[in-house]
Amino acid sequence: MTSDLQQAARANTAAVPAISVDGLHKHFGTHEVLKGIDFQAHDGEVVSILGSSGSGKSTFLRCLNLLEMPSAGRLRILGEEVGMKKVGSSLVIADQRQVDRLRTQVAMVFQNFCLWHHMTVLENLMEAPVHVQRRVRGEVRDEALAMLERVGLQDRAGFYPAQLSGGQQQRAAIARALVMRPRALLFDEPTSALDPELVGEVLKVMRDLASEGRTMLVVTHEMGFARDVSSRIVFLEQGTIAATGSPRQLFGGGVSERFDQFVSRFNG
Repeated sequence: MTSDLQQAARANTAAVPAISVDGLHKHFGTHEVLKGIDFQAHDGEVVSILGSSGSGKSTFLRCLNLLEMPSAGRLRILGEEVGMKKVGSSLVIADQRQVDRLRTQVAMVFQNFCLWHHMTVLENLMEAPVHVQRRVRGEVRDEALAMLERVGLQDRAGFYPAQLSGGQQQRAAIARALVMRPRALLFDEPTSALDPELVGEVLKVMRDLASEGRTMLVVTHEMGFARDVSSRIVFLEQGTIAATGSPRQLFGGGVSERFDQFVSRFNG
C-alpha cells in the first residue's frame, strides 16, 4: 500500500506543469500586448515560441519570470501560484522572497547576454549561486568550471566578457543559467544578437541541452531549431496563441494559414 501511495505521489508530481499561466494579460498604457494567454509547459518539453515582431513573444517570456508584471491572470511555477495583488489598476508582487526563490527554478538566457563586465566569466557564473542560493563557494566553483567545460569554454574561465566573441558570451550566459540548477530554462531570442557565423555554436549547445530532456521555452526565429528540436510549437500573433501543436503538425502545413504564411518568409 505504501509503495502504491509513493508511486501515485511521484506520478502527481510529474503531472504538475513546470510553468502554467491562465488568462495572462499584459498592457503598456493603453496598448494591450498579451490578450489572455493560457499555457502550460511540462518537465522535459522544448517549446519554441514563434511569431512576427510585435506579436508579444518576448513580453510573454518575461512575464513568466516576472521581469514584466502581468496586468491580469495567474502564474504557477512548479504548481506554486505566484502571489500577486492589485494596487490601483496594476498587479504587483505580493511576496518578493517567493519570487526570488522561484526565479532560481526558472532561469533566463537573454538576447544580449547580460554578463557582468567587471567580473570574469567564472565570477559571473558563481555570483548568483553563492549570494542568492547561499551555496558553498568551493562547490559552486567546481560546478561552474564543469559547466564551462560543458559549453566548450573551459579555457575562458579567467577572461572578462569583453575578451570573448558574442557566441562565447552567449555560451557563458547559458552556463551561468545552468549553474543555478533550474527546472526550466527560458531563452529570449538567444542568437539574434550574434553574427551569422556564431549562431551555430550556440544552437549546438541548446540542441545538446534539449537532448538531455531539459525543460526549455525558446523565443526564436531559428526555424531549423524549432522544427527539429522542439516537442511543441506555440505561434503568437497580436498577443494571442494563434496556433499550437507539434512541429510535424504545424510545419506540415494546413493547420494554420497564418502560420504557413509566417514560415514561408523563412523559406524564401
